[in-house]
Amino acid sequence: MQPELFETGSGGFVWKNIALDDIFSHLQLHVYTAQDMRIGQEWQGSQFANHYDRVYFVKEGSGALHFKDFTLQLKPMHLYLIPPYQLISHQADSNIHFYWAHFQCRVDRAIDLFMLYGHPAEINCGTFQNIERDFLSLVSLADNTKPSAMLERNRLLLSLIYPFMRLFEEEGSNINKIKHQNLLRSLQLISSNIANPPTLKALASAANMTPEHFSRKFKAAFNVSPKRYILHKRIATAKQQLLLNSAPLKQIAENCGFYDIFHFSRSFKKETGYSPTEFKQHYNLDKTT
Repeated sequence: MQPELFETGSGGFVWKNIALDDIFSHLQLHVYTAQDMRIGQEWQGSQFANHYDRVYFVKEGSGALHFKDFTLQLKPMHLYLIPPYQLISHQADSNIHFYWAHFQCRVDRAIDLFMLYGHPAEINCGTFQNIERDFLSLVSLADNTKPSAMLERNRLLLSLIYPFMRLFEEEGSNINKIKHQNLLRSLQLISSNIANPPTLKALASAANMTPEHFSRKFKAAFNVSPKRYILHKRIATAKQQLLLNSAPLKQIAENCGFYDIFHFSRSFKKETGYSPTEFKQHYNLDKTT
């Protein structure tokens, strides 16, 4: 609901309200985790399909982040932004000390700002003196569930992504010209129908494209096929339900759009390396509280 353009107060004072922004007035921020890590060449991985954003700050050491068409070299005193579904692989050259956080910055229930705006980027932190301090504070608050800590985590997260927003503005990006607008309805259709995933034809129709054209556009935009994106959203939902409630597997499978337990278990293990039961046991939250 938009506020009134003008309002009046005591003594005849009149002011103009700031209008709601279609993007930033509706942002939903959440820090999944924040870590201070020292690790060697064993830090390597590939074949990612992550729905969350990442931000890294390298204190010491070096490595590389590999994307579809380019590579970012990890360097000391540099900050890195990695949007969802963009990272292909990473590695450390030797020992590396860095801070990292996984987070969401949603403009819709399941659509991330950095899927639609900006790109993977790095920033030399020589002119941002408080980055390490803010990251240390974020790490220290990672397990704090107080409302004040949740607000502070979001404040610190904003301080870490703010330099990238300035960078994108300097590059000439216009937040009012969101990328991939013709795919937004399809993304919303997916996010609101996890239990009954839409067909490729339905997604293409929402974008006013043929299925073939839609598949190409979607993969080019988000570095993941529509089918894989839908599967990842279903598996992500299943992970949460396995960890946070005691519903039977059959019910969780149905909630996530799988027609039987066998299909659910096979797909889940292929994506995570664990069967649903093994996953629930391995990541039992009762062991960490």
